[in-house]
Amino acid sequence: MSKPTAQQVHIDQPLTNISIAYTPGDFIAGMVFPNVPVQKQSDKYFIYTKADWLRREAGPRAPGTRARRGDYGLSTAQYACVEQAIAKGVPDEVVANADQPLRPLEDASRWCTNQLLLEVEAEVAGNVFGTGWSSSATPSPLWSNNTSTPVDDVETARNGIVSSIGKEANVGVMGRGLWRYIKQHPDIVERIKYTAGPTSPAIVTIQAVAALFSLDKLLIGVAINDTAAEGASSTLAYLWGSHMFIGYVAGAPSLLEPSAGYVFSWQQRQASRFREDQERQDVVEVRMSWDTKLTA
Repeated sequence: MSKPTAQQVHIDQPLTNISIAYTPGDFIAGMVFPNVPVQKQSDKYFIYTKADWLRREAGPRAPGTRARRGDYGLSTAQYACVEQAIAKGVPDEVVANADQPLRPLEDASRWCTNQLLLEVEAEVAGNVFGTGWSSSATPSPLWSNNTSTPVDDVETARNGIVSSIGKEANVGVMGRGLWRYIKQHPDIVERIKYTAGPTSPAIVTIQAVAALFSLDKLLIGVAINDTAAEGASSTLAYLWGSHMFIGYVAGAPSLLEPSAGYVFSWQQRQASRFREDQERQDVVEVRMSWDTKLTA
């Protein structure tokens, strides 16, 4: 008499405690360009003339005379938030027949939200490593070369920022494509090893490199983007590339405070669900309105 086989006594079922999905990575856009909630879809904001605040105009006042007069210029810039949206249909048959742990409506909402957050991340990264700044440089040799001098190069950049705005750079942003070289760079490892104990290895952490660069915060952009068309072979790339940004970023939007950039957001992110009766499906839609601006 033959014994039952494993295939006969067990019918494969989907696991209810695991499923596989890929997200682009941790988003850092909000820590690079702080979010500014706004009341109107488009409006203006004031910009004080920088030179007027850095020029020395005070002087002695003789008894019985008026103080020397001075003034400062004021201009405006405009933002215009553009709504971006994405929707996904979820047929009734999919909801009714979905096995655990699938949650078609919730999964659709998360997917739509992730799509918009990826757009913000890509837009901020494009601005940060774009051509809108007053200064940029390509180190020679590149930091992928062990003979390069990243600490000296960063100090040159930091000095340039102080000489431009009178404030020390406090935030650095580094693409994961560059971080892989920095965390193994012999100059970095050599400096870090003196902080390690006699029995512990010299581990190059993000915090340690931030301290070496005299930055309050070092952010590593790990978000990835698939640029291939649907159905084609994946073409993956880091959104933040192999570059580094150094700048002054305000802790929060405030008056009389410069900051490298802001994301102006109108009405925040909104999610909705509506019915398509003829298609017999619910549609999950997520929308956001924002404008990314270089403000310093």
